[in-house]
Amino acid sequence: MPSSSSLAKKIVKNMKGPVVLELGPGTGIFTKEILTKLPKEGKLLVIEANEIFATYLKDTIKDERFVVCVGDALRLQQFLKENGIEKVNTVISGLPLGNFSKEGKRNVLKEIADCLEEGGSFIQFEYFLAGMKAVKEFFPFISLTYELFNIPPAFVMNCRKEK
Repeated sequence: MPSSSSLAKKIVKNMKGPVVLELGPGTGIFTKEILTKLPKEGKLLVIEANEIFATYLKDTIKDERFVVCVGDALRLQQFLKENGIEKVNTVISGLPLGNFSKEGKRNVLKEIADCLEEGGSFIQFEYFLAGMKAVKEFFPFISLTYELFNIPPAFVMNCRKEK
């Protein structure tokens, strides 16, 4: 089941700044909500590993602030550099951290932390809190909420990169 609009609204509630990075956008339910909140001068860069989803996003979302990159989240720095972005204000992730190896989780979370500006937000949703311990290594401040109006219900971790 695609994520609900209720979950999408909860995800973008704590979004900061004009430069947003989304990881694993799938069919774009969060993407569309991000674009409604993004300022006119903003930029949304999405990283999608699945070429079918990436093509779907490119074909269905027409917005000059929106850029789709096809590839692995471990190449965040490369994708940012290719798009003239030094740091981002917010990272929104739907990556299934529970499916990653311990090393894989650490590697992708390090990439996320490295691309965020000081004080920036990292927002991760999960169905189980399998990635929370790893997230705490890089983002010790986590505000946890729960969205019942999603199938299945989901946890939302709002994290901040400490200054």
